[in-house]
Amino acid sequence: MKIDGVVVLYQPTEENILNILQYAPLLDRLYVVDNSEPPENMLLQKLSAASNVEIVPMNGNQGIAKALRVGLEKAMQDDADFCLTMDQDSIFPTDQMHNIKKYLSRDDIDDYAIIGLNVNQIGTPPGLVATKLILTSGNLINVKNYRLIQGFREELFIDSVDYELDHQFYKVGKKIAYINEISLKHTVGSPEAMNILHQKITLLNHSPVRYYYRYRNNYVLYREDKKFYKEVRWMDQKQFIKILLFEKNKRKKLAMIRLGIRHAKQKKLGRLEEIHE
Repeated sequence: MKIDGVVVLYQPTEENILNILQYAPLLDRLYVVDNSEPPENMLLQKLSAASNVEIVPMNGNQGIAKALRVGLEKAMQDDADFCLTMDQDSIFPTDQMHNIKKYLSRDDIDDYAIIGLNVNQIGTPPGLVATKLILTSGNLINVKNYRLIQGFREELFIDSVDYELDHQFYKVGKKIAYINEISLKHTVGSPEAMNILHQKITLLNHSPVRYYYRYRNNYVLYREDKKFYKEVRWMDQKQFIKILLFEKNKRKKLAMIRLGIRHAKQKKLGRLEEIHE
């Protein structure tokens, strides 16, 4: 079994680099796709010292979708069976790799597009949990099944790139699941927990531009398949209320959400800076 990996960098810290070096030896090949502006050459040198790491410069921020697409193309050229996709700050459970490989060796593995990991928790009972939507980080993509689809959709740039890939696999009849008892440490946004009327809620506190991409892309995807993306739509509605009531800098965030939806209606996708008003 050959397992490659892809991790996308954007202005990484030294801590991010040390984290990546923890799981790099577990992989046959790790493609480090660098979206940084400018590249962090001193930190990249530390990564390139590992014998199985290949630095893939993107010469500026080309977006998470294109970076992942380039990485998966490298894994396909390398004839990998699976490709691990990681965010630069996610912490992979290195001590569980042998158990993960057991799941990748299932007799019915060709039925699965993605075997992912539980996020920030260890679930019971152990085993695979079927899901429709899964985040990018900590996923082991079945490269054989990835060849059946178009791949990561570059025009989305960032946000909901993972959900759109899930939808592509859904259309070709491939399953997605995560390993309940194996956990990935992963942070979305800058989360802040609050207690409101004895109910615990979590604010994501994304930047205004991240909310632009999230609401723009999700509006486009929902219009393409309302049934599949209805859960995403519901999550956005709940998040909008949290922004409106509790998050800071809400005026700018709401303005960027409106802009994102307007661009979605106008079918203007890609990087915000390259979209003409």
